[in-house]
Amino acid sequence: MSLDSIKAPRGRPKTLNRDHVLEVAMNSYWKEGIGNLSLNEICRRCDISKPGLYREFSNEDGLMKAVILKYHQEVLSPVQHMLSGDAPFRETLGNLVSFATSVDDSEGAPKGCLLIKICEAQMHLGEATRAQIDLIQDQALAAYKQWVEHAKAKGEFSADMSSEFAATYIDAQLSNASSQLARGVDPETVRKLLLVAFSMLG
Repeated sequence: MSLDSIKAPRGRPKTLNRDHVLEVAMNSYWKEGIGNLSLNEICRRCDISKPGLYREFSNEDGLMKAVILKYHQEVLSPVQHMLSGDAPFRETLGNLVSFATSVDDSEGAPKGCLLIKICEAQMHLGEATRAQIDLIQDQALAAYKQWVEHAKAKGEFSADMSSEFAATYIDAQLSNASSQLARGVDPETVRKLLLVAFSMLG
């Protein structure tokens, strides 16, 4: 068979670097907020065309969902691993506080939690992104609940509250801490506030 008989694939060759686009989009959304960035600006920063982005992610909603998945896998997954370990409850709680209040002091580094920032911009979210956020939040609450129940079984959780309420309380305190960090509150102050809030858990 000659080379002339081999048909070239239809359409334009795929030159978009998906990982690069997701990295740029994630850091841009994280630093500046979804509501402050247009899709055109994301394309400009990635040096890609809007049609190229649509071919890869379908639409802006698809891009945001992919960004959320990347953030969950790279940033939030260590928390679930932490909660599933067998360390004493108080030790894990301290590690959780350290994780939640750790910040990158380099110039321009994002502060707070991207997931929380995106949740605070509901009006800018599409259906697929909302559904993905709901799934991640449900998984987080389930992980907190299981962690609390495990601590109760070991006699390490003394607060008089249901596991469901404790999970919601822990999630709410961590979300508030993230919002404070994003507003520029000193991380050490946020850490102390978290420790006080969690002191009632036993």
